Amino acid sequence: MRLESLHLTSLASMVGLAVAMGLHGACAADSGAGLVSSSSSSSSDGAGSGGTFDPDGGLSTDAPVEALDPDAACGLVTEEAIAVPLNLYIMMDKSSSMAGDKWTSAKAGLTAFVNSARFAGARVALRFFPRVADDVPACDHEAYREPLVPFGPLPDNAGAIVAAIEVESPNGASTPVYPALGGALLQGIDVAKNHPGEASAVLLVTDGQPQGPAAQCAGVDPEDPDAIADLAAAGARYGTPVRTFVIGLPGVNQRFANQVAAAGGTDAAVLVGATNIAVEFQNALAKVTGQALPCEFEVPSQVAGGQVAFDDVNVLFGLDGAPQQLLPQRPGCDGPGWRYDDPASPAALVLCPDTCEAARGASIAKIQILLGCETVIL
Repeated sequence: MRLESLHLTSLASMVGLAVAMGLHGACAADSGAGLVSSSSSSSSDGAGSGGTFDPDGGLSTDAPVEALDPDAACGLVTEEAIAVPLNLYIMMDKSSSMAGDKWTSAKAGLTAFVNSARFAGARVALRFFPRVADDVPACDHEAYREPLVPFGPLPDNAGAIVAAIEVESPNGASTPVYPALGGALLQGIDVAKNHPGEASAVLLVTDGQPQGPAAQCAGVDPEDPDAIADLAAAGARYGTPVRTFVIGLPGVNQRFANQVAAAGGTDAAVLVGATNIAVEFQNALAKVTGQALPCEFEVPSQVAGGQVAFDDVNVLFGLDGAPQQLLPQRPGCDGPGWRYDDPASPAALVLCPDTCEAARGASIAKIQILLGCETVIL
């Protein structure tokens, strides 16, 4: 399969957020929407619970969640939405320039990341590049398609990932980003096709710039940043987008790293400084994982089942510990708000770009889906 000839498919995904959903009676037209702290279990007095999403660190459930005041006639019955996993293929540079403190620190950072409870449920795979030379042509993307450590949910897959990096050595003679990234993207596309409704992404970790594996790969200069960026762009344009994230370790060509990340739909590379590589690399992994999560939520089961109408759904939204506020539905997404993925047959609630960007840029974003009151539409 060539990345340039990929066909379009559809995507409706929701990843890594617990959503508090309320089912209640009629809402008084003049009722307020005061917020009060709630407990972590459902009750008849309007208490409810929800999850909090840390864009730089997965899902957290230890922060208090607000519910509508019972006086507003919107008492909550809670239900957690199904968390759909993120599929993240890590393609990690093991060229000789990674030797020493960078490799030791990368191992420590990756080990801490995969063992963190904050990322439980994320499905992660791992492979290193360059690969050992064999009979397969050095330029072949297919040689990098299969991960060394197959996809598996964290923390269950943590042991295999840690074991793999412990026995690996930074001994590669070149940095063949072109075939390595191409193979990872092909695998990411396979995963997206076989797991509809889930998010798929590739993470390239490198400390240098493209080198090798040959002077030409099927008429393409594999060291040309534009050629590598074109691969990332092809993945991002796929019908079920596979975005490319880049973490640049000390020594990376920053212009190249940013170009590939931007082409892959992730704006810019996450650059790690030389002061404390292990901690910065762990933080970079956390940031990438948070940014990879889509801003979409499954339509609540009561709505999908017909017990609550699609025009009786509202969303509460709060950032960085501030009280949650009503987030209006904006079908045209010409400002902060949310919309249905398909107004004729909704399967997901989608945060508008302004709101999605704000959520990913915050330390914590809290979201509740409230059912039974007429939707506020702008």
